[in-house]
Parts: sequence; C-alpha cells; structure tokens
Amino acid sequence: MSNQIIFEGATRDGRKWEVRPYRPEDRPRVRWICSETGFIGNPQEAVFIGREEFADLWSSYWTDYEPESAFVAALEGRVEGYMLGCLDTRKQEKIWNQAILPRVARRLIRPAWWRHSINRRFIRAMVRSRLNHEFSAPLKEIVAEYPAHLHTNIADPAMRGLGLGGAMMRALFDYLRQNNVRGVHLGTTSHNRQAVPFYEHVGFTVLHQSLFTGYDHAIPDPPLYLLYMGKKL
Repeated sequence: MSNQIIFEGATRDGRKWEVRPYRPEDRPRVRWICSETGFIGNPQEAVFIGREEFADLWSSYWTDYEPESAFVAALEGRVEGYMLGCLDTRKQEKIWNQAILPRVARRLIRPAWWRHSINRRFIRAMVRSRLNHEFSAPLKEIVAEYPAHLHTNIADPAMRGLGLGGAMMRALFDYLRQNNVRGVHLGTTSHNRQAVPFYEHVGFTVLHQSLFTGYDHAIPDPPLYLLYMGKKL
C-alpha cells in the first residue's frame, strides 16, 4: 500500500506531483511542515517556541499511532503537503491525552522553555481564553455526527492552488468511505483565508463558530473566530 500512487498530475511548468499513502520515512518532513504552517499557515514561532514539542502535539498521533490514515503530496519526489486523517476521534483524544500530552508537558516545564517571552505570552493567552470559555465548542455532538477528523497543510505558498490539496482530500474521503465512516470534521480559524474557501469548495460546512482571543497578541487584525467544519460522506 505504501508505494501506491493514488493520484498524480503535473504543474503548469511540467513538474510531476503525486498523492500517496504516508511512509515512515516521511515523518521528518511532515513534522517540519507541521511547524512551518502551525500558526494560521505560517511558522509556529509567532506564538510558540519549540518545534519538537509543537510537532509532537500536532502530528505525532497521526504519524505514530494511526499512520495508515495519513497521505502526503509529493512534488518531484519531495513531500510538500500532508493529509493526516483519523477514523475515530474519540480514540485519538484518549491516546493524545494519556500518552502524548503528558510527555510533551514534562518537557514544557523546563526553565529553558519558559525563558522565551513568546511562550509565557502564549500560556497567559491560552489560560485567559479558557477562563473566558472560548473552547466551548460542542465537540461531543460534532464527533457523534462526524467521527473522523483531519489535519492538512502545504508548506510552500507557491505549492498551494496546484491541485495537491484537492487530491489529498479525495484520497482521504475514499479511504474513509472504504472504512464505513459517515462524516469527517476539522478545526480552523476565520483568519485561514485561503483554507476556509477551499474546505467549503470540497463540501465542508461550518458547524460551530466562536470568538477566540488567544491569538490577539500575534495577529494585526482581530477579531479571530475558531471554526469547526464538517462534511457527510
């Protein structure tokens, strides 16, 4: 399965691209893309210093515990984007909370991490947002109707809009249907202005929207809204 090319094509200048299942050797590149796009499509360092910790939080479940549900897009053999899927969000949340989060948290209490003012500001902002109930999306209801979820990113802005994202989406949708999954959801923000129209184009609709102030210190034009979007399969 890992050598199978699911979709392939070419850019306007003749470079060949392909979408295929994730392979173990893709892990470093996936982690780099995760960090390089971690803040609204831009490098995570705007809000969080610590690439290894960030990639552990937001890619390690999908690469290490459920790699069979992940796909990548490669241009001329180089991985430029990923589609990290999950069949059962409840299973993912259990592993993330019990195995991944505690491991990362032990590293984040080190003095070296707290010495970065960006990290201190990030923690203060997240605590304030939680106290203001900004993370109160009805996730239990969303997961009941849309049990699968996805994370997708393409690092190089020049690679966006070439068809790679759409091909990765089709690969994931086909895979989910083959596994009898009836719905998939994702989380994003209103400031992800390229991604949201793309998600709507491939059939996602907004399920929940709520104000989020946790990034106000890092964006020039608040307000920003958290969006949960879903698609029935």
